Amino acid sequence: MTIKLDSTRISTVVKCSECPWWAAFADSKLEGWTVGARHDSLVHGGSKQSTDALSWTKQHAE
Repeated sequence: MTIKLDSTRISTVVKCSECPWWAAFADSKLEGWTVGARHDSLVHGGSKQSTDALSWTKQHAE
């Protein structure tokens, strides 16, 4: 399972490879990974991919 972000300067779309019917919108990549990690936790029982990406994004946020 993979969470993917499609980001522009003003918005981010969050998608899950196992849930083609699910999508979320965020204002930033940080918010996008937060939403993705929450989806992983609630629907898929947690995934290291999205929590690792969230952690990395927090460390490298401007």
